[in-house]
Amino acid sequence: MAVSVAVVLAVAAVGALLVAVAPWDHAGAVRAQTTSRLTVTGYGASSTQLAQVRRDAGDALQYVRGVWDGPWSADVVVDVPGDAAGFHARVGRVSADGEAAVVLIPAMDGGGPSAREAARVIINPDVYERLSAEGRQVVLRHELTHLASADVTGSGTPTWLVEGLAETVGHAEVALSVTRAATELAAEVRSGRLPDALPGDAAFTVADGTVPRSYQEAWLACRLIADTVGMDGLIGFYRRVGSGEGDPRTRLAAGFQAFLGTTEAGFVLRWRSYLRTRLSTDADVRPPG
Repeated sequence: MAVSVAVVLAVAAVGALLVAVAPWDHAGAVRAQTTSRLTVTGYGASSTQLAQVRRDAGDALQYVRGVWDGPWSADVVVDVPGDAAGFHARVGRVSADGEAAVVLIPAMDGGGPSAREAARVIINPDVYERLSAEGRQVVLRHELTHLASADVTGSGTPTWLVEGLAETVGHAEVALSVTRAATELAAEVRSGRLPDALPGDAAFTVADGTVPRSYQEAWLACRLIADTVGMDGLIGFYRRVGSGEGDPRTRLAAGFQAFLGTTEAGFVLRWRSYLRTRLSTDADVRPPG
């Protein structure tokens, strides 16, 4: 599989999931090499698979820590089931056939283990092994960004921002044209159909085949923020919206004003122009300034 095609698959396959789960029973697990920050476990996975995931995850963890350092990275666990059936069993749903990985983050219950002790990335080996090295980095950085940002992802944080941040970090420094990474959205824009609003939360779970486009819209919305105020500015915007004062709509409005000097409606106008410009060219994706 060509590199560019593989990375496009990664874009469609991410589909991160934040859910409440109990800590796994690791009895019988095969444990790959463990570092002070990273443990890779396998249930039926080969030692070769585990070694590859450990290398990939180590690189992704180093990158995401450079973007968003903090205690979240002190004990990162990646689980590698032996096949897709094992992945479905870990994730707890059977509709995840196209996903390369998800992150599971348990709810804090006050008396039990902390979220950081039980949070983990679950790999779908049937999809993951079809990705290029670049595609695997996109997937793992995306999921680790969810882990990094979990503590400031408050109730009501819009899904476009949650997924868009993860996509922006995932794609940073990956030499893939925007039009190849956002194939579905590019086709819409070139047909004269520009979105007139940021994607709502429901757009990321519908079964009508438009979910990849919603991820692409979210990515390029956050990409625009990063292009405007830098990656640090995007993270500051995320923190303000996810954990600032007021209800979710108030936090979002405050974030647009504080970081971009505009309203949501004003941002949407900028975003529509940005989509028209970026998706009519074939320029390589570059790291946010």
